[in-house]
Amino acid sequence: MTTAIPISLCIDIEPDKRCIYPTLRSPWSGFEDLYANHLSRYREMLAKATGSPARFCWNMRLDPQIAHTYGSPDWAFQRYRGILDSLSAAGDEIGLHTHDWRWEPEAGCWVGDHNNTRWIEYCVRSSCRTYEACFGRAPRVFSFGDRFMSNRVMALLEELGIVCDFSIEPGRRAVRGLVPTEKTTGWLPDYRKAPSTPYQPSIRNFRKPGRRRKRNIWVLPVSTGWPEEPNGRKRSRSAERVSMLLGYPFPAMRCILEQNLERPQPYILAIARSDVTLNTFDREQLELFLNHLAEHPMRDRFVFVPPLETLRQVTECSEASLGAT
Repeated sequence: MTTAIPISLCIDIEPDKRCIYPTLRSPWSGFEDLYANHLSRYREMLAKATGSPARFCWNMRLDPQIAHTYGSPDWAFQRYRGILDSLSAAGDEIGLHTHDWRWEPEAGCWVGDHNNTRWIEYCVRSSCRTYEACFGRAPRVFSFGDRFMSNRVMALLEELGIVCDFSIEPGRRAVRGLVPTEKTTGWLPDYRKAPSTPYQPSIRNFRKPGRRRKRNIWVLPVSTGWPEEPNGRKRSRSAERVSMLLGYPFPAMRCILEQNLERPQPYILAIARSDVTLNTFDREQLELFLNHLAEHPMRDRFVFVPPLETLRQVTECSEASLGAT
């Protein structure tokens, strides 16, 4: 059992808006701002606090929504190649983040098509092909947009050689979509009974660890927990948990952090959109949380590492078995 506490901060590189206008090729201002105006300071602060390099994970959008809007699925790779090279040189992981948005011409809107298995498979396969064409290798880490996952997608990720998925957010209820005004099909899964520790999923149920028959892929669940009520009391354990989302109100994130640090083999996996610094409130909450990490009494045990390193430290997997370099 290691005394280090791995922390993975995972940022999705994507457009500033979810339902982007299909012919307007707007730059991804959030990613540009985060990299140019904030990242170096965050990295330096966390490295100084822990005494070790701070390395992050960046997950790229290379899916059909990007292809439809920007003319090519690798638009962001071509535009931001210099930034991506810089991130890789700093030891960061570049992963893949895929959404199943489908443009519906008749309605003139995007549809989160969670119930369309053929379309979802196309989104995943095409994204992986584009990633491999861009980087010369298959992606090692993956997350599906809006915490979607299914047995079929997990099997596909295994087939495509993904080492680690972090789409699952334990304690979250099934919903039709994350934003009520958006059009969707099907449901986002019920994760109320999903494990909060890394596991290799069962062949039959991706929300359960496999025993005799398990997949050759790891699930590293997002850190979740219960925020405090305004009166200082914790929510009921039957209440839905909240995911550790960078930019979410700091008091809630501080509470969830402490809950996860109390685990026998603690780790933290927090997620964010790349536009988190564009909104003043979100940026302030992010900075409060990062400052809290840098000043935390346990900071000498913190190591800021990509998900595969977190997975290696909290399981018995070797670097070779995880495809680490």
